[in-house]
Amino acid sequence: MRKLYFNKVTVFMAVSALLYFSCDKTDPLPISKADFKVTTIAPEVDEPIQFENLSLNASSFAWDYGDGNFDSLVIDPVHTYSEPGSYTVKMTAYTEDGQKSESLQDIDVGERYLTAMFLVNINMVDENGEPWDDDGSGPDVLFQLFPEDIAGEEEYVWVFYDSLNVGTENITPTGIGIEDYKLLNKNYVILLEEINMENDQEEPRFMAGEIFNPIVPEDDYITVTKRENGTGDIVIPFADLNQFQFFLEFEIK
Repeated sequence: MRKLYFNKVTVFMAVSALLYFSCDKTDPLPISKADFKVTTIAPEVDEPIQFENLSLNASSFAWDYGDGNFDSLVIDPVHTYSEPGSYTVKMTAYTEDGQKSESLQDIDVGERYLTAMFLVNINMVDENGEPWDDDGSGPDVLFQLFPEDIAGEEEYVWVFYDSLNVGTENITPTGIGIEDYKLLNKNYVILLEEINMENDQEEPRFMAGEIFNPIVPEDDYITVTKRENGTGDIVIPFADLNQFQFFLEFEIK
């Protein structure tokens, strides 16, 4: 029997030829797999909504946001909807040789409605270290929320204006439910004042306050933590504001 001998050059040439013919330029590239997700916590009208591209084996993309607007060649787009509603977003992923795949997802875009304000913790004494009320009990808290641009006017309508008797014990938590109130993309004033419900008190005393935009709040205020049995889809907490802790709850609809 004759033995066959191959030197390294012969093997190299044979392998090279095999690779050349098996990787002909006419062979298609790996098929793309289109995929994406919405990373915005609660999509809202007039709010930039972020899309994260999770596609594989693709070099270019086309986006159809379902509202008559389109994008191309954008990997991770940001889009803003002008009207509330349910939209079907379609992303098409293309390979360099023109193969494509599609991914469709429904997105609900709503408006922000205030549903509740709750105190989680409260300073039981005033700035002088004295009890808020003469009988040593906790404060009677007056909740107020109103647009900043009407502050100082003699007559204006509050978003809400209500009171809560805290009593002698600290609170975890308690507060006031609010009828649905649609908030706008503007600054609002949130104000807590102490009043005496039993005695005729001439002027309320300042306890805590903040100016904020409930539609585009500061990043530190955003959280997805929900109160047990709460009404909100999203919460804006105000922690350690003059030793008070309170939060607002919203629904997106």
